[in-house]
Amino acid sequence: MVSELTKEKSYRIEVSSLDLYSAQSLEEDMTKLFQNDLSVIYIDFSNVEEVSSAVLGLLLYKKMMFQKQGVRLFLTNVKPQIQKILKILNLSGHLLV
Repeated sequence: MVSELTKEKSYRIEVSSLDLYSAQSLEEDMTKLFQNDLSVIYIDFSNVEEVSSAVLGLLLYKKMMFQKQGVRLFLTNVKPQIQKILKILNLSGHLLV
């Protein structure tokens, strides 16, 4: 579901819809990223068209867990419709670069 784009800690979500059913796989992939001893992780959302509240909750949870260990997590290339949702929920300042 997540593939490495470069050695600069940037990873792309390969599916267009992140829903409740894909949340577990995303969580597992993000846990693997954390084990790579990184200080910053960028998740490229350029392929993502839809995102569920469960996935948004997971992203916030992972961001908080990573921060406790000194790792920063950001979303990049987020489509306008998802940016709008993040803004409405006051999450854009937490998740976007």
